[in-house]
Amino acid sequence: MKYLHFQLNLARNEVIQATLQQQSYLRIMDDENYANYRRGDQYRYHGGVATGSPAVIKPPMAGDWHLVIDLGGADGEVKATVHIIQEAEQKPGTKKKKRRFF
Repeated sequence: MKYLHFQLNLARNEVIQATLQQQSYLRIMDDENYANYRRGDQYRYHGGVATGSPAVIKPPMAGDWHLVIDLGGADGEVKATVHIIQEAEQKPGTKKKKRRFF
């Protein structure tokens, strides 16, 4: 399986923004689940299919994560750029800007 892999250390207020060339699956996982993914074993992840770009995914907690981007078994070459961005702090009494999160 062809995929892109990024090893990231994310803070509590950081999110991942991926600019994608086509519909792709974004999955973030811990070390154990990434090892299972690589072996083709069962694994757990946070994320899903991104039908638009850019896609934003927020980890469930701060720490070390593996981001995997693949085409979910479809033919083609996986192309994406990834940026870590800080999530804006919400001021009291303001509405939070809607973003597409997984």
